[in-house]
This record gives sequence, C-alpha cells and structure tokens, in this order.
Amino acid sequence: RTAWTSGLSGVWSALMWLFVTPFYWIIGVWYRRMRHLTLGDWFVERYDSRALGVAYSAFAIVFYMFFLSTMFSAIAKFSVPLLGFESIGGIDVKFILVPAIAVIVVLYGVLGGLTAAYYTDLIQGLLIILLSVLLIPFGLWSLVKSFGDPTTMGVMDGFRILHERVASDYFSLFSGPSAGEFPVKYIVSLTLLGLVGIVVQPHFIATGGGSAKSDDEARIGLVVGNFLKRLCTAGWAITALIALALLAGNAEIAADPDRVWGVAAREILGPLNLGLVGLMLACLLAAMMSSADAYMIVTAGLVTRNVYVAYLKPAATERECLRVARLTGLIIIAGASVVALTMADVFGQFKMAVELPILFGAPFWIGMFWRRANRTAVWITIGFSGLVFFILPYVLPLVLPGLRNDPGLTRPTDRITTTIERPA
Repeated sequence: RTAWTSGLSGVWSALMWLFVTPFYWIIGVWYRRMRHLTLGDWFVERYDSRALGVAYSAFAIVFYMFFLSTMFSAIAKFSVPLLGFESIGGIDVKFILVPAIAVIVVLYGVLGGLTAAYYTDLIQGLLIILLSVLLIPFGLWSLVKSFGDPTTMGVMDGFRILHERVASDYFSLFSGPSAGEFPVKYIVSLTLLGLVGIVVQPHFIATGGGSAKSDDEARIGLVVGNFLKRLCTAGWAITALIALALLAGNAEIAADPDRVWGVAAREILGPLNLGLVGLMLACLLAAMMSSADAYMIVTAGLVTRNVYVAYLKPAATERECLRVARLTGLIIIAGASVVALTMADVFGQFKMAVELPILFGAPFWIGMFWRRANRTAVWITIGFSGLVFFILPYVLPLVLPGLRNDPGLTRPTDRITTTIERPA
C-alpha cells in the first residue's frame, strides 16, 4: 500500500527494520543469557517487582491485538477483490472474513506448542519468500503484453516499460514523490522508534535468541533470518511498482490502496488459470499463522507465569495452566479481530503496534546498562510515555478543538498533478 502511494520510499514502512538489524548481533545473546522464559520474568527479577510482570503482560496482550490485527485486515482486504462483492445480505464482507480468519488461527494456534511453532514456521517461511516474488515475473510479462511487443520482447523488458510508465520520483528510495508519505525525517523517526521498541516485543525472547543452543546460533539465526525478511521487503516494493504501472487507473485501488495486492493478484495471476491466486492467498495465511502461533504461545506464557501463578493460584497444575494459556490466546485473537473490524487501516494499525513498545523500551535499555535503575523510575517512565504518546494526542484535540486544524501543526506534503501523454 505505502509503495503504491509513495513509490520506493514507501518501502520504509517495512524496511525501517533494516538499520535495526545489525544490533541483533548484540542483543540476540542477551536473551539467551537471561535464562528466563519470558521478558516479564526479566522485569520482575531486574526491578524486584511482580507488579511490573503484570503490567508487561497487559502490554503484551494489547500489543499483539494491534500487531495481529494488521494481518487480519491485510488478508481481508486482499480477499475482497477476489470475491468480487463488498457485502453479503447487506453485511459488509469484512465482518465475515475477519472472524473466519480468526477461527482458523485459534484452531491452528491451540493445537501445538513452541516446538510445533518452530517446525511450522520453517515451512511457512518458505511460503512467505514465495509470496514476496510470485507476482514479479508474471507482472513484468503483463507489462510487456499490455504496453510492449511480446513477439520481440522478453520478461526483462518489463523493467524498461515499468520505468517508462511510472514517474522517475517514484523510484527514489529516500525522497519519493512530492506527495509521498515518507520524507527522510519520518524514515529516521520510524527507525529510532523501531530500535527502542524492538527489544521489548514479547516474542523476541523466544525468536530473538532466547531458545538458541549457543551464542553463535542466537546471533546468526536472528541476523540472517531478519536480513532474509529485508530481501523479501524489496520484492514487495517491486511488486507494488509493477501494480502501479499496470493498474494506475483502477477504481478499486483508488478507493482503498490497501487492496492493491488483491487486485494485482486477480488481474495478473487470475487470467493464467493456474491456481496461483489461491496459492497467493495460502501464502498470506501462512505468513499470518507463522506469526500468530508464536505470539499466542509467548503471551500465554506471560499471563500464566506472571499473573495466574504469581497472584491467583501459585500451586496451579499443568492442566490448569494450559487452560489459562489457551484462554489467553483466544482473548488475543478476539481482540485483534475487534481492532481489525473497527480500524480497518493496515498501516494505521501497524503504526500503533510499533509505538506501543515505547512504554517498556527505555526501562529495558536502561536496566541493561545502568545498575541504579529502579522500579520507581520505571513506573514514572511508563506513565510519562503513556501520557505523551497515547493519552495527550487524543485528549488535547477534545480540550482544544482548533488544535487539529492549526496551520502551524498540520503542514501537509506537497500536492502535485502529473499529466502523462503517450501516442495511441
């Protein structure tokens, strides 16, 4: 979506993690050497406060509701163009698609544990790589067929046609089109936000090296795996530009740019009648489920260890803990469904998910490097961050109605009109 609206500079909505990835070589070892099962355990031990474990568990639940909701919304928006209708019996189709996706995730997530998640993630990771590149060769060939000469041109000529049909500023990685959403300052702020917050994303203690057998495995697995994800991001950007060259006048995408992937799959892969559209949907579901199972397991561990056993029933049996864990996973998926249905803005939901870890980011970094950091300072930091990032931005416009429209605070990006003429 962001590459469609902002050109290559839009890729920073996902590529913001590129400059964070080298730090994984350092922090991957931290999680392994902590000897903790959850990051909530670390906050409890480091600051000698069981209440912090509860607060972190609550943060994890809200964080994953927003994080998973982006995937629910993305798959729903991908599916609508394939279905060909917006509603069923007067009900918006998203109110059917999102709960259906949630049911699939719940059934999938409760059937296995951490070991099962690793094996399935390995297979689904391959599907994610396929998802990232599947549209590119067929899209390039569609460009050749639509705007070139298939008898004399090959697939690679599609890149030349791509440059002819898309304005040159859409190929700029740091400036983008004049009306783009990603100026350099925004890219820098996203990167810093990612660096501060990534260390306290709850799943990082499991996927970030905490379950590795050695320090080298923690480092290499985390860094190499994430660089592969960055390469996949490049595939998404190229796909968006190809879609822009082919479907610039499409009314569906103009109404909702989040649907660009679904419309592109329908228009590019559909006519081939090879089942590739279904494969694309399967890849998207795999991408979501490979994340959802890990998130459900990690949050279930947090709630079970830091809330249920710590406060409610210290002598709980394994069966009781398993029941609480499954209930926690169900709550997360239900919450993610509600967020997806109410917001229905993939990038907006993603931004909220990226901002939430700021609550615990500073206490983690300071706690790792400064012995005198204490729980009082942590609570003050959490309160201040919550006030500045999440309360004031919503309360101030209600108290001062003119704040949202103040010209000094609402400078928009440039609006431009481009007219391209080509011989018929």
